[in-house]
Amino acid sequence: MYERYIPLVRRIGMRVVRRLPPDVSADDILGAGWIGLIEALQRRTATMTDGDFEAYASHRIRGSILDYLRILDPMSRKLRGASRRIAEAIRTLSARLGRAPEEEEIALELGVDIARYRNLLSDVATAQFARLELTDLLTPRSQPDAGPDFLAQRRELTDSVALAIEQLPERLRTVLGLYYQDECNFREIGDIVGVTESRVCQLHSEAIHRVRASVDAFEDRPTRSTPVTPHSKFRR
Repeated sequence: MYERYIPLVRRIGMRVVRRLPPDVSADDILGAGWIGLIEALQRRTATMTDGDFEAYASHRIRGSILDYLRILDPMSRKLRGASRRIAEAIRTLSARLGRAPEEEEIALELGVDIARYRNLLSDVATAQFARLELTDLLTPRSQPDAGPDFLAQRRELTDSVALAIEQLPERLRTVLGLYYQDECNFREIGDIVGVTESRVCQLHSEAIHRVRASVDAFEDRPTRSTPVTPHSKFRR
């Protein structure tokens, strides 16, 4: 079983490596991914289908890699705190205004000017080896095992991420689509949308924080009986 899923570890690991500084060892990234695979195999249940297990194993592999990258970064705790404050400001403003807030409104809620807000987005995105990733959002707050409840919750959470992306401003949707679906780097995206590479970094970070704010609100909602229909373009 381990040998069967090694290609999955390599596929996920090398996708991460392509976005990291050259001084980060690819072997170390793959090693962290293999640990995630071992954990997934240990938690596999007899009721899981091959498809469910591959989805769960992918989640564990990515999570293990991201955990390793956070350990490497001494600024990660401070930046995660800043990231949470940005997402909370967006969430609070969305509830208060009944619409998606403008970036000037987010900056005001944080008590900073627009330049400082954009710089903060850049700091959060670039100072951590692992940029804020959509996969980092697909982690349910409960059910930390491979049981049916966990898998159902994760599928529902995936749908909520897709819906949050669908509700983003068009330019932010374009940035996410080019980055995650077409696998363009920030320089290539900048050439396409007509902004600098550093501005694309800020837009990507802002988009992820807006999605995170929507997902946080979704997770705190009362249980719903009607499932969310995801936007197929971003169903991963």
